[in-house]
Amino acid sequence: MLKKLLLLCAAALTLAVNEGPFAAGRGLAALKDGGRNPHDRPLESLRAMPAVSEKEGSAEPHERLRATDVRGDYDSDAVFANFREVRGGRLRRGSLYRSSIPSSTERPRAPYADQLAREAGIRTVLNLANSPERLKKNMESPACRSPYYRMLWRGGNVIARALPAAPEHATFRAGLAEELRFMTKRPAPYLVHCAEGKDRAGFVSFLLAALLDASLNELKDDYGQSFVNYYHLKRGEPRYVTHVDDGIESFCRAIAWTPKEPLRRVAERYLRGIGLTVAEIETLKRRLAHDG
Repeated sequence: MLKKLLLLCAAALTLAVNEGPFAAGRGLAALKDGGRNPHDRPLESLRAMPAVSEKEGSAEPHERLRATDVRGDYDSDAVFANFREVRGGRLRRGSLYRSSIPSSTERPRAPYADQLAREAGIRTVLNLANSPERLKKNMESPACRSPYYRMLWRGGNVIARALPAAPEHATFRAGLAEELRFMTKRPAPYLVHCAEGKDRAGFVSFLLAALLDASLNELKDDYGQSFVNYYHLKRGEPRYVTHVDDGIESFCRAIAWTPKEPLRRVAERYLRGIGLTVAEIETLKRRLAHDG
């Protein structure tokens, strides 16, 4: 037994040297489980993510995505800011937009997202990334480069809740309910954003578009555009398909959708589950629908 423990300690030390603290931590955790990790793989099979310098063909698709903070690396301000209108189903044109964060004092995309929000005539903002305290600090900072966003915030037209990137989490659900109630009491056009405008904003866009009868293909196209924008992926290439399918599947799991039910019905059930009333859901539909 002592010999086995010594061998396991040596393996963990090797991981610490070769693979970094994350892999070492997993190796040490495995010691507590008889040399097995939580997925019941042998300790020697633990592997950190490949380094950037590894050959393209040796890494998994999700490990090769790279974005930059340089505007010149992107085709337009909208692509750089990941700013766009959400479309699909019965969504009224010009009613709902999504983007990367305009309220940051540090991220290079913020002033571009702010200018695009101004051009789109955004009147109400759902901020999924900042706490109210952090947003106040950013808006009052001399480093704020988002004058339009600051104007909306000062006018009481921005709600901010720092939501975890986990739609099934109780904190996310409670915060989203607050934000959507705020939305029912404020005018369109609406902007939904998190930090990158990809995952948290992606889920909320997915949910609202599904509520307005967007098809699964329309939802995939909208979600996938973030990977085209950020990482220059081409629609249909293996990396694009992998990321979009994984993301949409996670969204569908979060709202407990199966192909046997219309997405609209499941979106409504999710909204009722987080505490919205039938009247509030109907108000959301009226504010977003082209026939509302």
